[in-house]
Amino acid sequence: MFVRRWIKNFIAIAALLSVGCAPAPSSSLSPTPPSDFVEITQTVEVRGAFGDILEVFDAPNLSLTERRTRAAAVKVRSLLQDGHGSGTYMIAHGRRVVVTAAHVVRDESSMAIDGRDGETVVGQVVFRDEDNDIAFIVVPEIESRTAIRYRPQTIYDERIIGTRLAYTGFPSHHDLLTIRGYVASVEHAMVVTNMFGWFGSSGSGVFDLHGRLVGVVSGVDVGRFGFGLRIPLESIVWVAPTSQLDHEIVKIRIMTAYPVGTIHAFPGAAAPRRGGLRD
Repeated sequence: MFVRRWIKNFIAIAALLSVGCAPAPSSSLSPTPPSDFVEITQTVEVRGAFGDILEVFDAPNLSLTERRTRAAAVKVRSLLQDGHGSGTYMIAHGRRVVVTAAHVVRDESSMAIDGRDGETVVGQVVFRDEDNDIAFIVVPEIESRTAIRYRPQTIYDERIIGTRLAYTGFPSHHDLLTIRGYVASVEHAMVVTNMFGWFGSSGSGVFDLHGRLVGVVSGVDVGRFGFGLRIPLESIVWVAPTSQLDHEIVKIRIMTAYPVGTIHAFPGAAAPRRGGLRD
């Protein structure tokens, strides 16, 4: 009995000594994070459709699609009239284009496209579908923006109801607002969404979480009350769907067009007269 107890005590003392003499962790190593720990980096690398890289500050609350569309959002202005709309800088059929709303370009053949840091280019309107309210502008390279690939959503039925959406645009005097929402209905050849829209946000590319272009902001709903009173309902936004386009005609127009040269000017800062609320 005495020998067995002595052996047990010896084993316990040896175990304690082995733990106490274990080398301390190196100060150069960080402690192992818990399993649900997510490291937030300071910057994120975003690649454009041509492989060009743009380093932007990482906003951990934004999805990858939202970060990319923020880097591709542009302001679309008339060369002849006041006001502005919004658009998205994209690569479609091997060309650089800006996708916007048809009522933003109106009947003009060229539009000013504002990037960032005072950069402006002039683009050629090559496709305008007034019934579907979507237009394509072929543009030269915009150095201060990163183009994303044109991937249109082709489904137009109740399967897309509830789809989470986001767009980045320039409502009113604001700069680069990213707005979220979801598809509430499909009716009258349009996608009805629950998200914010206002003057100047017209033409903003509306994307699902997978980066597909569902359409562009076309207008906000108008509530009708007594005595002929009409009030904009800015949380009900009409989106012109890409699913309603003649994609073959779009392809031909883009591939056979030539971009207009660039100019350098300050982007317009005046409050727009035309935009999200169609008239």
